[in-house]
Amino acid sequence: MSDALEPLVRNLQVPPDYEHYANITDASVLVRLDEWKRTADRVLLEIHGILQQQASELSLADQANIISAAAAFDGQDPWITPASRRVAEDILESFSNPQPTLLGQILTQNVKPLFQLNPHPSLNAAGRKLPRPAGGPMASQDFYDTQTWKTSPGVVNLVSWCVRHIPCDAYEALWHLIIPPVMALLDDYEARYKLRGVEIVSQMLEHVPGPLLKRTGVEGLIRSSLNTCLTFLNNPETPDLIKAAVAASLSLTLLTTGVGSAERFDQLCALLGEGIISCIWLYASDRPDVILASLEALPPVLRALQIGNARFLKALITQFVHLLRSNPLNPWPAEIQIISLRLLSILIEECAPCIPRWKITILDGVARCWVTVMDSGRDTPDYGVLCAELRHTCELLAKYCPSVMELEYKKLLAHDPEMFGALLNGLSKP
Repeated sequence: MSDALEPLVRNLQVPPDYEHYANITDASVLVRLDEWKRTADRVLLEIHGILQQQASELSLADQANIISAAAAFDGQDPWITPASRRVAEDILESFSNPQPTLLGQILTQNVKPLFQLNPHPSLNAAGRKLPRPAGGPMASQDFYDTQTWKTSPGVVNLVSWCVRHIPCDAYEALWHLIIPPVMALLDDYEARYKLRGVEIVSQMLEHVPGPLLKRTGVEGLIRSSLNTCLTFLNNPETPDLIKAAVAASLSLTLLTTGVGSAERFDQLCALLGEGIISCIWLYASDRPDVILASLEALPPVLRALQIGNARFLKALITQFVHLLRSNPLNPWPAEIQIISLRLLSILIEECAPCIPRWKITILDGVARCWVTVMDSGRDTPDYGVLCAELRHTCELLAKYCPSVMELEYKKLLAHDPEMFGALLNGLSKP
């Protein structure tokens, strides 16, 4: 490293105290960290100046060290100020199309040393899945004992930067360097690191070749780890973790399975049935924020399953209708009811042949919700959206189950035309 760069890069190493920043109560430590942040702003500017003046003279190692230092400030972490983020983005813009040799230098010299002391028990040196975890039954516990990488908090942002910039055709050569840190994050016992791991996996799935995932066996490891994420139900990160893990699982399935294949159907069914219905809805039914996150993650899953949702109609419709019904002591937020109606609409469209047997159940939930909204919800911010979604659900029922027009809708209008007129009047026959 050049003499001018070495002390600057060293000064940008994120202090280990930031790993547990949220729990620091010692005022002197907080003062010291704030002073370091102010110094980091100045040091980044100096590095940016050197880069502008000497870019063509920098060695591969110098470039790797500059990227490693700047990438630590490419995120939303407590050591990052608006000023440091802007300068870091300017520095990294100079390396927006890194060559595989530069990425290999970063991963070998700046990332690997931090993770190699606690290798993932299910991976070999080539980044392939082992037939059985190395180290025996206690391998997983040993994996958490010496987490050297957590003493360098900025390395997570660096791994993310590398993953975002690896070209599709370079993954094969860099696989043994990138997959160990990615799996270390994904399989960490702390939800905040698992969330970062899921986010990085999602970034990787945008470019990584599907055959490489399957050939190395890493597809199965990632799928298992993403399923585990859906069991972390009592953390502040849980809602974000659920949405990210479901989206990543879906992307993994679509990347590694064929359209219309039994393998794709089975994996989608496992995600919906075992991951969401049997896990999240069963064990987190008292947490509206978690339920909302699971609902928000569902639309692309239901669309991907298409008529295959028929296997789960009883559980899905029962859940969505339950969320529409009034609970005076602990009412469901309007945003949960709105997304439930949108999910019901997807089911009506995707499972049209099966809907007639569920029309009464769906209409009962919609009608009860409408009455509650009319009686008490006119002044709420979501009143208009909720009413529009309720009416849209009735329109879809009329389209895919025409008998409701002559039977159930007429009965509701005859029973209380003033109440249900705005909901049902004007709906045309298909």
